[in-house]
Amino acid sequence: MSVRCCVTGMAALHEAVLSGNLECVKLLIKYGADVEQRDENGWSALHMACSDGHTEIARYLLSLGADTEAANDDGEVPSDMIDPEHEELLQLFTGKGAD
Repeated sequence: MSVRCCVTGMAALHEAVLSGNLECVKLLIKYGADVEQRDENGWSALHMACSDGHTEIARYLLSLGADTEAANDDGEVPSDMIDPEHEELLQLFTGKGAD
């Protein structure tokens, strides 16, 4: 399922991730949102959660099996997007096969 925002054209799941709204992310996925859906630049919801430092959302997406090795159009995997200051988020990827 892919519902897009009428203002930005972005997938509803991606909007929820970028806003840091874990409950909305869970609801959208419960009703069929595709965890692996990509935006126009090849970013997945996990890329976005990592980029914006949303640890709990990233943890939830990982629990659903989100692909840690999915590269965006620039060849970056989700863990490449993490700011080094987000230590807890970086630790989520330790031992998960991500760089």
